Amino acid sequence: MYQKGFANIVLIVLVVVLAGAAGYFAFIKKFEPVVEQQTPTPTTNTQTPTPASKTVSESEFIASLKTNWQTVQTSIPFRPAYHNQAEDTKKIWRTSTALQFIGKNNVLVRFEDDNNTHVAVFNFNGSKFTFSEIFRNQSEFTLSDWENLFNKYGDPSYIIGTYTTDLIRNKQIVNFTDLTKVSENTFVKNYWEQ
Repeated sequence: MYQKGFANIVLIVLVVVLAGAAGYFAFIKKFEPVVEQQTPTPTTNTQTPTPASKTVSESEFIASLKTNWQTVQTSIPFRPAYHNQAEDTKKIWRTSTALQFIGKNNVLVRFEDDNNTHVAVFNFNGSKFTFSEIFRNQSEFTLSDWENLFNKYGDPSYIIGTYTTDLIRNKQIVNFTDLTKVSENTFVKNYWEQ
């Protein structure tokens, strides 16, 4: 019996020691300083967008350009010429036949009248179009001229989006009923087609 009593005492001491150790660690854990894990902040855009630097989606731009073309085209510094002199009094440009989003809310817009095709650079901040530059009687650029234009107005981190109503694909003319996103850069001359 003596051994049974001794075993009970050892068991009780062991339970008390384990309970004390658990209480100690719980007490220490309770007063341990909480270290906050910081979530890395994105480095791509650390500024809160202002109306002038707000990024606008391509579909928003296209919809707004269609809606506001009558007003937007008045900022082009010259008026269109027409074959039909009776239409001469209207002096409005036809809607764009191609767009290319190059970043910084800048877009190349190809437009025409009955005689000529031109390209203009516009900036759109979500509510207002601002005219930047015109390339009169020019619908395409050499690769180096386009790269210079992109370096001036574009953003290298931006994925360029090109929309057109027509293009040459596999030496065939493809026409779209509306501006359609394409993989080709329709603003650069394709020398293989000449």
